[in-house]
Amino acid sequence: MSGRAAGWIRRWAGEVGDAHVLGTVRVAFGAMLFWQTLELGRDLETRGYFGDAFHVPFVPEAWVPSARVYAGLLAARLFLAALVLLGQAARPALFASAALGLYGLLCDRVEFHHNRYALFCFALLLAFTPCHRAIVLTRGDVEGPGERLGSLWAQRVAQLQVSLIYVASGGSKLLDHEWRDGLVIADRFARYGGEALARGVPAGVVEWFSRPAVTSNLAKLAIATELLLAVGLWLPRTRVIAIWWGVMFHLTIEVTSRVELFTWLTLTTYAFFVVPDHRARKLYFDATRPSGAWTARVVAALDWFARFDARPWSPDGLRGGHSVVVVRRDGTRATGVRALAMIARCVPLLFPLWAPLALAASFTRGGEANTRA
Repeated sequence: MSGRAAGWIRRWAGEVGDAHVLGTVRVAFGAMLFWQTLELGRDLETRGYFGDAFHVPFVPEAWVPSARVYAGLLAARLFLAALVLLGQAARPALFASAALGLYGLLCDRVEFHHNRYALFCFALLLAFTPCHRAIVLTRGDVEGPGERLGSLWAQRVAQLQVSLIYVASGGSKLLDHEWRDGLVIADRFARYGGEALARGVPAGVVEWFSRPAVTSNLAKLAIATELLLAVGLWLPRTRVIAIWWGVMFHLTIEVTSRVELFTWLTLTTYAFFVVPDHRARKLYFDATRPSGAWTARVVAALDWFARFDARPWSPDGLRGGHSVVVVRRDGTRATGVRALAMIARCVPLLFPLWAPLALAASFTRGGEANTRA
Protein backbone atom coordinates (compact mmCIF):
# COMPACT_ATOMS: atom_id res chain seq x y z
CA MET A 1 0.00 0.00 0.00
CA SER A 2 1.39 3.42 -0.97
CA GLY A 3 2.11 6.06 1.64
CA ARG A 4 -0.56 8.33 0.16
CA ALA A 5 -3.22 5.62 0.40
CA ALA A 6 -2.16 4.72 3.94
CA GLY A 7 -2.36 8.37 4.95
CA TRP A 8 -5.82 8.69 3.40
CA ILE A 9 -7.03 5.65 5.32
CA ARG A 10 -5.61 7.00 8.59
CA ARG A 11 -7.33 10.35 8.07
CA TRP A 12 -10.54 8.60 7.10
CA ALA A 13 -10.48 6.31 10.13
CA GLY A 14 -9.55 9.10 12.52
CA GLU A 15 -12.06 11.70 11.33
CA VAL A 16 -14.04 13.34 14.12
CA GLY A 17 -17.11 15.52 13.68
CA ASP A 18 -20.38 16.80 15.09
CA ALA A 19 -23.00 14.08 15.59
CA HIS A 20 -26.18 16.16 15.35
CA VAL A 21 -27.01 14.95 11.83
CA LEU A 22 -26.38 11.36 12.88
CA GLY A 23 -28.75 11.87 15.80
CA THR A 24 -31.44 12.96 13.37
CA VAL A 25 -30.74 9.90 11.22
CA ARG A 26 -31.03 7.70 14.31
CA VAL A 27 -34.50 9.07 15.08
CA ALA A 28 -35.60 8.33 11.52
CA PHE A 29 -34.21 4.79 11.71
CA GLY A 30 -35.94 4.22 15.02
CA ALA A 31 -39.25 5.23 13.45
CA MET A 32 -38.69 2.96 10.42
CA LEU A 33 -37.65 -0.01 12.56
CA PHE A 34 -40.74 0.49 14.75
CA TRP A 35 -43.07 0.79 11.76
CA GLN A 36 -41.68 -2.27 10.01
CA THR A 37 -42.03 -4.36 13.16
CA LEU A 38 -45.62 -3.16 13.55
CA GLU A 39 -46.30 -4.35 10.00
CA LEU A 40 -44.89 -7.77 10.87
CA GLY A 41 -47.13 -7.83 13.94
CA ARG A 42 -50.18 -7.03 11.79
CA ASP A 43 -49.19 -9.84 9.42
CA LEU A 44 -48.91 -12.23 12.36
CA GLU A 45 -52.39 -11.25 13.52
CA THR A 46 -54.11 -11.32 10.12
CA ARG A 47 -52.20 -13.97 8.16
CA GLY A 48 -50.89 -16.09 10.99
CA TYR A 49 -47.43 -17.36 11.84
CA PHE A 50 -45.22 -17.68 8.76
CA GLY A 51 -43.74 -20.96 10.04
CA ASP A 52 -47.13 -22.66 9.74
CA ALA A 53 -47.27 -21.86 6.01
CA PHE A 54 -44.88 -22.35 3.12
CA HIS A 55 -41.49 -20.88 3.97
CA VAL A 56 -37.90 -21.46 2.86
CA PRO A 57 -35.37 -20.64 5.58
CA PHE A 58 -31.73 -19.85 4.87
CA VAL A 59 -30.88 -21.39 8.24
CA PRO A 60 -31.68 -24.96 9.37
CA GLU A 61 -35.36 -25.47 10.12
CA ALA A 62 -34.53 -26.18 13.77
CA TRP A 63 -33.34 -22.57 14.09
CA VAL A 64 -36.68 -21.13 13.00
CA PRO A 65 -38.50 -19.86 16.11
CA SER A 66 -41.88 -21.15 17.23
CA ALA A 67 -44.93 -18.92 16.93
CA ARG A 68 -44.72 -17.91 20.59
CA VAL A 69 -41.00 -17.14 20.41
CA TYR A 70 -41.52 -15.22 17.17
CA ALA A 71 -44.18 -13.05 18.82
CA GLY A 72 -41.77 -12.41 21.69
CA LEU A 73 -39.04 -11.40 19.24
CA LEU A 74 -41.39 -8.91 17.60
CA ALA A 75 -42.20 -7.42 21.00
CA ALA A 76 -38.46 -7.14 21.72
CA ARG A 77 -37.88 -5.44 18.38
CA LEU A 78 -40.61 -2.89 19.13
CA PHE A 79 -38.98 -2.12 22.47
CA LEU A 80 -35.53 -1.80 20.87
CA ALA A 81 -36.89 0.48 18.14
CA ALA A 82 -38.43 2.71 20.82
CA LEU A 83 -35.04 2.93 22.55
CA VAL A 84 -33.41 3.92 19.26
CA LEU A 85 -36.07 6.56 18.67
CA LEU A 86 -35.69 8.04 22.16
CA GLY A 87 -31.90 7.83 22.24
CA GLN A 88 -31.67 5.57 25.30
CA ALA A 89 -28.94 2.94 24.91
CA ALA A 90 -29.31 3.79 21.24
CA ARG A 91 -26.21 2.08 19.87
CA PRO A 92 -26.77 -1.31 21.59
CA ALA A 93 -30.45 -1.09 20.61
CA LEU A 94 -29.52 -0.43 16.97
CA PHE A 95 -27.12 -3.37 16.97
CA ALA A 96 -29.69 -5.70 18.55
CA SER A 97 -32.45 -4.47 16.22
CA ALA A 98 -30.28 -5.14 13.19
CA ALA A 99 -29.27 -8.58 14.48
CA LEU A 100 -32.85 -9.67 15.21
CA GLY A 101 -34.05 -8.24 11.90
CA LEU A 102 -31.39 -10.10 9.93
CA TYR A 103 -32.21 -13.27 11.86
CA GLY A 104 -35.86 -12.87 10.86
CA LEU A 105 -34.87 -12.59 7.19
CA LEU A 106 -32.74 -15.72 7.48
CA CYS A 107 -35.75 -17.63 8.76
CA ASP A 108 -37.78 -17.15 5.57
CA ARG A 109 -36.33 -16.20 2.21
CA VAL A 110 -39.87 -15.83 0.86
CA GLU A 111 -40.15 -12.63 2.92
CA PHE A 112 -36.66 -11.45 2.00
CA HIS A 113 -36.63 -8.09 0.24
CA HIS A 114 -33.59 -5.97 -0.51
CA ASN A 115 -35.09 -2.90 1.13
CA ARG A 116 -35.58 -4.82 4.40
CA TYR A 117 -32.02 -6.10 4.31
CA ALA A 118 -30.74 -2.59 3.57
CA LEU A 119 -32.63 -1.19 6.58
CA PHE A 120 -30.92 -3.65 8.93
CA CYS A 121 -27.55 -3.20 7.24
CA PHE A 122 -27.63 0.58 7.71
CA ALA A 123 -28.95 0.20 11.26
CA LEU A 124 -25.95 -2.01 12.03
CA LEU A 125 -23.53 0.58 10.61
CA LEU A 126 -25.31 3.37 12.46
CA ALA A 127 -24.69 1.49 15.71
CA PHE A 128 -20.96 2.23 15.29
CA THR A 129 -21.47 5.98 14.86
CA PRO A 130 -21.77 8.59 17.66
CA CYS A 131 -25.51 8.94 16.92
CA HIS A 132 -26.24 8.65 20.65
CA ARG A 133 -24.53 11.98 21.33
CA ALA A 134 -27.32 14.15 19.92
CA ILE A 135 -31.13 14.42 19.98
CA VAL A 136 -31.77 12.32 23.04
CA LEU A 137 -35.51 12.89 23.21
CA THR A 138 -35.77 12.20 26.92
CA ARG A 139 -33.49 15.11 27.78
CA GLY A 140 -33.47 17.33 24.69
CA ASP A 141 -30.65 18.17 22.29
CA VAL A 142 -27.05 18.40 23.43
CA GLU A 143 -25.90 21.97 22.94
CA GLY A 144 -22.26 21.63 23.92
CA PRO A 145 -20.26 21.05 20.70
CA GLY A 146 -17.64 19.02 22.55
CA GLU A 147 -20.31 16.64 23.82
CA ARG A 148 -21.54 15.97 20.28
CA LEU A 149 -18.14 15.14 18.79
CA GLY A 150 -17.39 11.56 17.80
CA SER A 151 -15.62 9.36 15.27
CA LEU A 152 -17.20 9.36 11.82
CA TRP A 153 -15.53 6.31 10.26
CA ALA A 154 -18.76 4.27 10.33
CA GLN A 155 -20.60 7.13 8.61
CA ARG A 156 -18.07 6.89 5.76
CA VAL A 157 -18.69 3.13 5.55
CA ALA A 158 -22.42 3.87 5.33
CA GLN A 159 -21.70 6.26 2.46
CA LEU A 160 -19.84 3.47 0.69
CA GLN A 161 -22.82 1.18 1.27
CA VAL A 162 -25.14 3.71 -0.39
CA SER A 163 -22.91 3.78 -3.46
CA LEU A 164 -22.57 0.00 -3.51
CA ILE A 165 -26.36 -0.35 -3.54
CA TYR A 166 -26.61 2.00 -6.51
CA VAL A 167 -23.79 0.22 -8.37
CA ALA A 168 -25.36 -3.20 -7.72
CA SER A 169 -28.85 -2.04 -8.65
CA GLY A 170 -27.87 -0.03 -11.71
CA GLY A 171 -25.31 -2.60 -12.87
CA SER A 172 -27.73 -5.53 -12.61
CA LYS A 173 -30.37 -3.58 -14.56
CA LEU A 174 -27.80 -2.66 -17.21
CA LEU A 175 -26.99 -6.34 -17.77
CA ASP A 176 -30.68 -7.35 -17.93
CA HIS A 177 -32.13 -6.78 -21.41
CA GLU A 178 -35.69 -6.85 -20.06
CA TRP A 179 -34.82 -3.98 -17.77
CA ARG A 180 -32.97 -2.08 -20.49
CA ASP A 181 -35.91 -2.46 -22.86
CA GLY A 182 -38.41 -1.16 -20.29
CA LEU A 183 -40.38 -4.39 -19.87
CA VAL A 184 -39.94 -4.44 -16.09
CA ILE A 185 -41.12 -0.86 -15.70
CA ALA A 186 -44.09 -1.55 -17.99
CA ASP A 187 -45.03 -4.51 -15.80
CA ARG A 188 -44.85 -2.34 -12.67
CA PHE A 189 -47.12 0.27 -14.21
CA ALA A 190 -49.55 -2.50 -15.14
CA ARG A 191 -49.58 -3.87 -11.59
CA TYR A 192 -49.42 -0.65 -9.58
CA GLY A 193 -51.05 1.87 -11.90
CA GLY A 194 -54.22 1.63 -9.83
CA GLU A 195 -52.33 2.62 -6.70
CA ALA A 196 -50.84 5.61 -8.51
CA LEU A 197 -54.36 6.70 -9.50
CA ALA A 198 -55.50 6.28 -5.91
CA ARG A 199 -52.69 8.58 -4.79
CA GLY A 200 -53.90 11.34 -7.06
CA VAL A 201 -51.75 10.79 -10.16
CA PRO A 202 -53.84 11.82 -13.21
CA ALA A 203 -55.00 8.94 -15.43
CA GLY A 204 -53.47 10.57 -18.50
CA VAL A 205 -50.07 10.67 -16.81
CA VAL A 206 -50.26 6.98 -15.86
CA GLU A 207 -51.33 6.08 -19.41
CA TRP A 208 -48.50 8.10 -20.98
CA PHE A 209 -45.87 6.54 -18.71
CA SER A 210 -47.19 3.08 -19.61
CA ARG A 211 -46.37 3.42 -23.31
CA PRO A 212 -43.58 1.08 -24.53
CA ALA A 213 -41.39 3.88 -25.92
CA VAL A 214 -41.72 5.83 -22.68
CA THR A 215 -41.00 2.87 -20.42
CA SER A 216 -37.94 2.02 -22.53
CA ASN A 217 -36.55 5.52 -22.13
CA LEU A 218 -37.47 5.57 -18.43
CA ALA A 219 -35.56 2.33 -17.92
CA LYS A 220 -32.42 3.78 -19.48
CA LEU A 221 -32.82 6.96 -17.45
CA ALA A 222 -33.23 4.93 -14.23
CA ILE A 223 -30.09 2.90 -14.95
CA ALA A 224 -28.06 6.02 -15.74
CA THR A 225 -29.42 7.75 -12.63
CA GLU A 226 -28.39 4.96 -10.28
CA LEU A 227 -24.89 4.63 -11.74
CA LEU A 228 -24.31 8.40 -11.74
CA LEU A 229 -25.62 8.76 -8.18
CA ALA A 230 -23.06 6.21 -7.02
CA VAL A 231 -20.34 8.67 -8.05
CA GLY A 232 -22.05 12.06 -7.89
CA LEU A 233 -22.83 11.78 -4.18
CA TRP A 234 -19.10 11.77 -3.43
CA LEU A 235 -18.03 14.82 -5.44
CA PRO A 236 -18.44 18.18 -3.64
CA ARG A 237 -19.30 19.98 -6.89
CA THR A 238 -22.06 17.56 -7.85
CA ARG A 239 -23.31 16.35 -4.46
CA VAL A 240 -26.24 18.74 -3.98
CA ILE A 241 -27.41 18.20 -7.57
CA ALA A 242 -27.06 14.42 -7.17
CA ILE A 243 -29.03 14.43 -3.93
CA TRP A 244 -31.79 16.59 -5.43
CA TRP A 245 -32.06 14.36 -8.49
CA GLY A 246 -32.05 11.29 -6.27
CA VAL A 247 -34.83 12.73 -4.11
CA MET A 248 -37.02 13.38 -7.14
CA PHE A 249 -36.13 9.97 -8.59
CA HIS A 250 -37.17 8.08 -5.47
CA LEU A 251 -40.29 10.18 -4.85
CA THR A 252 -41.39 9.33 -8.40
CA ILE A 253 -40.87 5.64 -7.66
CA GLU A 254 -42.85 6.02 -4.42
CA VAL A 255 -45.96 7.37 -6.14
CA THR A 256 -45.85 4.85 -9.00
CA SER A 257 -44.78 1.60 -7.30
CA ARG A 258 -45.05 -0.34 -4.07
CA VAL A 259 -41.59 -0.28 -2.48
CA GLU A 260 -42.43 -0.49 1.26
CA LEU A 261 -40.01 1.75 3.23
CA PHE A 262 -37.34 1.84 0.52
CA THR A 263 -38.01 5.46 -0.54
CA TRP A 264 -37.81 6.84 2.98
CA LEU A 265 -34.82 4.65 3.82
CA THR A 266 -32.90 5.90 0.80
CA LEU A 267 -33.77 9.54 1.43
CA THR A 268 -32.62 9.11 5.03
CA THR A 269 -29.30 7.60 3.95
CA TYR A 270 -28.59 10.74 1.91
CA ALA A 271 -28.07 12.41 5.29
CA PHE A 272 -24.83 10.42 5.61
CA PHE A 273 -23.43 12.79 2.97
CA VAL A 274 -24.41 15.94 4.88
CA VAL A 275 -21.39 17.90 6.11
CA PRO A 276 -21.50 17.97 9.94
CA ASP A 277 -21.28 21.77 10.32
CA HIS A 278 -23.63 22.50 13.22
CA ARG A 279 -25.28 25.94 12.78
CA ALA A 280 -22.47 27.16 10.51
CA ARG A 281 -24.94 29.42 8.64
CA LYS A 282 -26.82 32.35 10.12
CA LEU A 283 -30.38 33.38 9.43
CA TYR A 284 -31.12 37.00 10.33
CA PHE A 285 -34.75 38.05 10.14
CA ASP A 286 -36.74 41.23 10.67
CA ALA A 287 -39.13 40.30 13.49
CA THR A 288 -41.28 43.35 12.73
CA ARG A 289 -42.24 41.94 9.34
CA PRO A 290 -44.68 39.01 9.16
CA SER A 291 -42.71 37.42 6.32
CA GLY A 292 -39.48 37.53 8.33
CA ALA A 293 -41.01 36.15 11.51
CA TRP A 294 -42.91 33.46 9.60
CA THR A 295 -39.77 32.34 7.73
CA ALA A 296 -37.83 32.13 10.97
CA ARG A 297 -40.54 29.96 12.57
CA VAL A 298 -40.62 27.60 9.58
CA VAL A 299 -36.84 27.21 9.57
CA ALA A 300 -36.74 26.68 13.33
CA ALA A 301 -39.33 23.91 13.04
CA LEU A 302 -37.88 22.15 9.98
CA ASP A 303 -34.12 22.67 10.37
CA TRP A 304 -33.60 19.08 11.55
CA PHE A 305 -29.89 19.09 10.69
CA ALA A 306 -29.30 22.33 12.66
CA ARG A 307 -27.77 24.17 9.70
CA PHE A 308 -28.90 27.66 10.74
CA ASP A 309 -28.38 29.91 13.72
CA ALA A 310 -31.54 32.06 13.52
CA ARG A 311 -31.47 35.51 15.12
CA PRO A 312 -33.70 38.60 14.89
CA TRP A 313 -32.04 41.50 13.09
CA SER A 314 -33.20 45.10 12.84
CA PRO A 315 -33.56 46.58 9.35
CA ASP A 316 -30.21 48.05 8.20
CA GLY A 317 -31.38 50.18 5.28
CA LEU A 318 -30.04 47.90 2.54
CA ARG A 319 -32.33 48.74 -0.41
CA GLY A 320 -35.07 49.77 1.95
CA GLY A 321 -34.59 46.86 4.34
CA HIS A 322 -35.22 43.13 3.99
CA SER A 323 -37.15 40.44 5.85
CA VAL A 324 -34.55 37.67 5.76
CA VAL A 325 -30.78 37.57 5.28
CA VAL A 326 -28.84 34.32 5.06
CA VAL A 327 -25.14 34.39 5.92
CA ARG A 328 -23.34 31.55 4.23
CA ARG A 329 -20.41 29.58 5.65
CA ASP A 330 -17.95 31.79 3.77
CA GLY A 331 -19.51 34.93 5.26
CA THR A 332 -21.27 36.17 2.12
CA ARG A 333 -24.90 37.18 2.46
CA ALA A 334 -27.98 36.39 0.41
CA THR A 335 -31.40 38.00 0.37
CA GLY A 336 -34.61 37.53 -1.57
CA VAL A 337 -34.92 34.45 -3.78
CA ARG A 338 -31.27 33.57 -3.23
CA ALA A 339 -31.86 33.41 0.52
CA LEU A 340 -34.91 31.21 -0.01
CA ALA A 341 -32.87 28.90 -2.24
CA MET A 342 -30.20 28.59 0.46
CA ILE A 343 -32.85 27.80 3.06
CA ALA A 344 -34.39 25.13 0.81
CA ARG A 345 -30.94 23.67 0.14
CA CYS A 346 -30.33 23.11 3.86
CA VAL A 347 -33.81 22.23 5.19
CA PRO A 348 -34.73 18.59 4.40
CA LEU A 349 -38.49 18.98 3.98
CA LEU A 350 -38.03 22.00 1.70
CA PHE A 351 -35.19 20.48 -0.31
CA PRO A 352 -37.33 19.49 -3.34
CA LEU A 353 -37.88 23.24 -3.86
CA TRP A 354 -34.14 23.98 -4.00
CA ALA A 355 -33.56 23.42 -7.74
CA PRO A 356 -36.47 25.58 -8.99
CA LEU A 357 -35.61 28.31 -6.48
CA ALA A 358 -31.93 28.20 -7.43
CA LEU A 359 -32.89 28.39 -11.10
CA ALA A 360 -35.13 31.38 -10.43
CA ALA A 361 -32.37 33.02 -8.39
CA SER A 362 -29.94 32.65 -11.28
CA PHE A 363 -32.12 35.03 -13.33
CA THR A 364 -32.22 37.71 -10.64
CA ARG A 365 -29.78 40.59 -10.42
CA GLY A 366 -30.19 41.34 -6.75
CA GLY A 367 -30.15 39.08 -3.74
CA GLU A 368 -26.43 39.28 -2.98
CA ALA A 369 -24.78 41.55 -0.42
CA ASN A 370 -21.00 41.52 -0.65
CA THR A 371 -20.45 42.76 2.87
CA ARG A 372 -19.65 40.18 5.51
CA ALA A 373 -21.43 39.56 8.78
